[in-house]
Amino acid sequence: MPRDLSANTASAKAELGAIASVLDQCRERLTALAVSRGLAVHDPDDPTGDDLLTAIYEAERGVSAAARLVERAAR
Repeated sequence: MPRDLSANTASAKAELGAIASVLDQCRERLTALAVSRGLAVHDPDDPTGDDLLTAIYEAERGVSAAARLVERAAR
């Protein structure tokens, strides 16, 4: 592999690692928000659920999937 290409690959992998770290932090924040929201809106007499809580969980899953893909690309 040419030196320039090797350096570029290393740089790209380092950047992907940094992005994966930020995505993991976002996932952790979404998880904490979901827990907080779940505790705030828990009402055993209202089984309909909470649309915002559902959206937060969907976002958490999406960010987790993105983090896995970025981590895979960084390998």
